[in-house]
Amino acid sequence: KAKPAYGNVVNPLEVIEGGANKKAKPAYGADVLRLWAASVDFSGDVSIGDGIIKQVADSYRKLRNTVRYIIGNLHDYDKEKHAVEVKDLPAVDRYILARLSETMKEVEQAYDKYDFANAVQALTRFCVSDLSNFYLDTAKDRLYIPELAHPRRRSCQTVLKVILDSLTRALAPILPHLAEDLHLNLPEQQREPGSSSSSSVFENRWSVPEFARDEATDADIGLARLLRNDVNKVLEAARQAKTLGASSEAEVLLYCGDGAGQVRESLERLAESQNEVDNLQYLLLVSGVRFVDSEQGISGTPHQSEGDTETGVKVGVQRYVGVRCERCWNHFPETEFGISKEFPDACQRCVAALQAQNGPAIEENSDAVAAHAA
Repeated sequence: KAKPAYGNVVNPLEVIEGGANKKAKPAYGADVLRLWAASVDFSGDVSIGDGIIKQVADSYRKLRNTVRYIIGNLHDYDKEKHAVEVKDLPAVDRYILARLSETMKEVEQAYDKYDFANAVQALTRFCVSDLSNFYLDTAKDRLYIPELAHPRRRSCQTVLKVILDSLTRALAPILPHLAEDLHLNLPEQQREPGSSSSSSVFENRWSVPEFARDEATDADIGLARLLRNDVNKVLEAARQAKTLGASSEAEVLLYCGDGAGQVRESLERLAESQNEVDNLQYLLLVSGVRFVDSEQGISGTPHQSEGDTETGVKVGVQRYVGVRCERCWNHFPETEFGISKEFPDACQRCVAALQAQNGPAIEENSDAVAAHAA
């Protein structure tokens, strides 16, 4: 037990402001101390020490970096002008909104019971597992590559704004300084009616967004998330063997097995998506996905899944045969290039984005256009 006579008492001010030796005793701030207090089980003995505080600080940084990334990608978003109707959102967007709704209900129930530890767990799980490891990872393609006003980008921003509003409210009771930072740094066009930069986040009313789960969407995207785990293990082996560098250099071959018709049907449905968001290629962050009808179809690939996989799907990875776009670094067939004489090394998507940015004066290569159309 902590007793002053034993010399093992942790001074709260030392956690917040740091000790005399800032390298040995860094200043973590009040939010980290509050996060520790909220995350422990106060019904039993509570442990604290330098190692524990450091772990809590790592958790805090994960939460902070997640919301920082979100707010950084909303700089040009205006809800009144750019919001996309929920019914028009891609499946992966509707899926993550349903997960947000479930998380916020879990947090609300925990707060009602003063069960702060469960609230912290739910928020951390959503920010790290659902957002950082999945949704935000796959969203980079549509946030950075298309033109600013592209529907793919605006739909993602619509979702990010809903997530940011909810997380700001949910984090405020535990991490008030972080929540106030988010509130004060919101662009004026994104504030709620009656809210201003001089107001406080605690003046906003608590609300839980209502987004119903769709069983078909949940099944398809949930399967894709599990498949990402299977594919990433094989990709990591390929990186360690220096067969591949980035995942965008890879083509993934999938064998679903004789008794996995529903699994293959679900994955093929995603693979055939035309919106460049729900497409399996973009969810896996690779340049190509191919289904094979026998296990021998992946036996020739340099790297394959070993043992049982989470999805039951056998995975093979090989280098994608194609040309790398110098703007987005994705790989495409050679026919995707040469459409624009000014940007011969850019793929079709990037040429469209550059034309939107620079105006229609970019000269097109008529021969390449005809070849692509053919």
